[in-house]
Amino acid sequence: MLKIKNHSLLWTSIGLVSSFIVIFLIAFLFYIIDVDLIQKLDVRIQNFLFPSENSWYYNLLPLMRVVTSFGSFSYSLMVALAFACYYIIYRSRYLEGNIVLLSFLGMWGINALSKYIVRRERPDLDFLISVSGYSFPSGHAMVAAGFYGSLLLIAVYSQKQKKEDPTLLIMIGISAIFLLGFSRIYLGVHYPSDVFTGFISGSVWVVCINKVFRTEFALSPSAKH
Repeated sequence: MLKIKNHSLLWTSIGLVSSFIVIFLIAFLFYIIDVDLIQKLDVRIQNFLFPSENSWYYNLLPLMRVVTSFGSFSYSLMVALAFACYYIIYRSRYLEGNIVLLSFLGMWGINALSKYIVRRERPDLDFLISVSGYSFPSGHAMVAAGFYGSLLLIAVYSQKQKKEDPTLLIMIGISAIFLLGFSRIYLGVHYPSDVFTGFISGSVWVVCINKVFRTEFALSPSAKH
């Protein structure tokens, strides 16, 4: 049991540190490539995807506002507390409950610190929702990939323990995560590179906690039958 706890502590620590570091590695890569070139590419993609009132996809605005709300701090907090209580109190699954809370706190904490350090201004557009703060990296994209990605990972391992095929669940989950990130570009509040970096940072965290769940799953009695 102690070995499992040490393994979990190791990989969650690696995950949080790596998630933070990769943001600045990507920023450094953009600097090497050419910041102005990345900015021009960002603006070109942003202008293409940002809807005008005459564009056919402007009608997607209500949907995108709903989708993007799932990545807000308040909504993700409610989801985190609900799942943490479910796993810890109702099912006595402390690993899953702690990972849910750590995923929420880690993604939002790393994002806030990174934005404070980088201080990139948001796109020069008439935002279709109210926002504040800096732009890089996208917090919604980090939460989508890191926090909701963690919930997806837990659900996938739960299905595997039941000997069920998780393929459909994975496809739906990944599609929802990408849609949440896309909504930030559509609404004009983030550059594509902000969303890209948020996705990568959150995904690094999920890859690391997958190491934890893979060990837990391998040692669980149901996985041996």
